[in-house]
Amino acid sequence: MNCPNCGNERSFSFCAHCGQNDRDFIRSLPSLVRDVLRETLDVDSRTFRTLKLLAIRPGELSAEFSRNRRAHYSSPIRLYLFFSLLFFFVLSVSTKPEGPKEEDPATSFNAKQAETVDFTALRKALSPQRRHKLDEALSRESNPGAKSFAYGLAVWADRRQDAITEVERFYLSQGLDWLHSPRLAAARLENNLPITMFFMLPVFALLLALFYRRKRRFYVEHLVFSTHVHVVAFAVFTVLALVPDAMIGGIPDIVLLLALAVYNILALLRYYGDGPVLTTVKWSFLTTCYAVMLIPGFLLTVFITLSAL
Repeated sequence: MNCPNCGNERSFSFCAHCGQNDRDFIRSLPSLVRDVLRETLDVDSRTFRTLKLLAIRPGELSAEFSRNRRAHYSSPIRLYLFFSLLFFFVLSVSTKPEGPKEEDPATSFNAKQAETVDFTALRKALSPQRRHKLDEALSRESNPGAKSFAYGLAVWADRRQDAITEVERFYLSQGLDWLHSPRLAAARLENNLPITMFFMLPVFALLLALFYRRKRRFYVEHLVFSTHVHVVAFAVFTVLALVPDAMIGGIPDIVLLLALAVYNILALLRYYGDGPVLTTVKWSFLTTCYAVMLIPGFLLTVFITLSAL
C-alpha cells in the first residue's frame, strides 16, 4: 500500500519516509469520536497495568521508568492530569456553599453597635474602587457575617488612624475584595488550585533530590516519583471527598490518611533503597518541609485570585 501523504510504499502502520500513520479520518463521525476518545483517555491494557502496579507495589512504577521500561505503562503526566482534575471536580461538586448564618451576639455587632462604628479611617485607607465595594457589601442584607467582618475592619482602622502601613493597606484591600465577592473568589480559587499543585510537583522533586542526593539519580527521576505519589494522593483525597464527614465517626478518613502515609513510606523504601527507619525519618522531614512550602504557594494563589476580582 502506498502512503497517501508522500506516495512511497508503506509496509507497516507508519510510513518509513514521511512518518504519517495509516489512520483514515475520512469516515463516519461516531467511529472517529470513539477513536479520539480512546486515544485521549488511553483506557487500554496499559492503563489497568499501570494502576495495578501503582496500587499494589508502591514505588515500582517509578523504578520501571528509571529502568527505561515505559512502553507497557501510561505516561506519568497523563495520570497526574486525570487524577488531579478528577479530585478538584469532585471537590467542587461535593462542596456546597452555605447559606447566610445568624450572627452570634457574643462575637458580632448588633444594629446599635453598628451605628457607632466610624468608617472614616477605613475609607481613607482604601482606593475609590474599593470604597465602592465596601458600600455595596454593607448594603446587602443577606450576609450579616460579612457586615460584622467589615465593622471589625473599621474598628481596627479607626484605632490605627494614620499609622496604617502600606502592607496593612494592601491586606485591607484584598480583604475587601473577598468581602465584596466571596462566592466568585471561592470559585476562582478552586480553578487556580490545580495549577498551583501542578507547579508544586517540581518543588517536591527538588526536596527528594536534596534528601537523596547520594543516590545520584537524575532530577527527572525524582520528578517522575513525585508525580506518581501525587497521583496516589489525589486518588485518596478523591475518596475522602466522597465519604460523608459523619460516617462512622470519621474512622474511614483516619484509615485512608494512615494508608497514604504507609504507602509513601513503602514507595520511598522500594525506590531509593534506604532502611525502614531512615526512610521513615526522611519521610517525616520531607512531609514537613513540603507542607511548609505549600503555604506560600497557596498564599500566592489567593493573592492572584483576589487580584483578578
